Amino acid sequence: MSKRLFANVESNSSSQNATSVSQILKHAEDLLKTAKVLNEELQQFRDAPSINDAMISVLKRHNKEILPTARQLAQDEDGPRPSKARKLGDGEDSRASLKVEAVPIPNPVSLTRWTPDNIPSSGLPPLPPIRNPAFEQAALTHSGLAADPNMSYERLEWIGDAYIYLMSTAFIFQTFPKLSVGRCAQLRERLVRNENLLNYTLKYGIDTRAVFPPEFGAPTKSESRQWASEAARKKALGDLFESYVAAAILADPGNLERISSWMKSLWGAELADEIRAEFRSKPGSKEGDYNGKGDTDSEKKGVKQDLPPKVLLNTAIVVNGVKLSYNDVGEPKRDKHLGLPLHTVGVFLNGWGETNLQLGVGSALSKKEAGNNAARAALENKKLIESFRRKKQEYLTARATSSAEPDRQEYDNWS
Repeated sequence: MSKRLFANVESNSSSQNATSVSQILKHAEDLLKTAKVLNEELQQFRDAPSINDAMISVLKRHNKEILPTARQLAQDEDGPRPSKARKLGDGEDSRASLKVEAVPIPNPVSLTRWTPDNIPSSGLPPLPPIRNPAFEQAALTHSGLAADPNMSYERLEWIGDAYIYLMSTAFIFQTFPKLSVGRCAQLRERLVRNENLLNYTLKYGIDTRAVFPPEFGAPTKSESRQWASEAARKKALGDLFESYVAAAILADPGNLERISSWMKSLWGAELADEIRAEFRSKPGSKEGDYNGKGDTDSEKKGVKQDLPPKVLLNTAIVVNGVKLSYNDVGEPKRDKHLGLPLHTVGVFLNGWGETNLQLGVGSALSKKEAGNNAARAALENKKLIESFRRKKQEYLTARATSSAEPDRQEYDNWS
């Protein structure tokens, strides 16, 4: 963190600003409760191919429950204007308004699935600004240095955590319809874990604009003070990002769609391999088939896309007497993102003149998924699989011909 992070700040925010922010965050608690219930009800539609009437009905019902609470956040147009709040960064006072129409609720239309187009070609997407100096100051200030604890990053971090949790869940839910709930939770953990969020804080330089007590700095031998632990410093950096997200949304309700789009792109880079694999795994489609409008060419043609790679491989080359086996291969490893045990499985062919021929290898956090990844890798070896597919076709043709001969002979004898 920079030296500026630990500089003392002169807290001159008015009590009116503090009260307004406190009220906004208090009513936002209802949003969290409703969002949790909404998420639980939407789980029943996990296998639905697209948004349907039942899903829309659930969304409308919750919207009716949310609106009354949201209206409480509306400010009187004729009420007293908020006093000046210092804008971090230039040291100058500016007129800041804390008036909001309501706590913005993510529109399901904006939380659509990832596609290869959402993966940044390079670098980070631009950081959206916080369009209200009072919210910016609250988002970047430690409670120990704020005139009112509610005008600090801790409260904003709490609701920012909920927004991040909801957006990540929705993106994963839409993009990976056939993925198990456990695996979806693992992907979400990669996105929302503190280590990932603190890296965003550092890469965007949000820490250089924050105002924290000196003890949160890097310990030095020249100063004798009680330093915050490494874990506490890392936790604060992750919380700063969540606080920033909440402030950017609450300060300007119209900014929610932009924030959702920004997070979608930011996380798209984190799950780039999984997103590309999801599009490659669809039978008859390639990543390049994506037309940029949310569909693949194969989807337009009605190609069935829900068969696991194991089934596809089995259908392509297996007949009676030909077997595929899935066995553990390699040394034990751990997932580089979560540190969990990683399974590596190979798919082997016995038949068509081959003995224990390895067709492909795949890794995943579960054995079942690792096996499917191995089958997917085998299917991508088109030249090899096509040679066995031809052998299967020749075998089936020969068997059909030979089984027809006795019937023909019996007919001739009867004649």
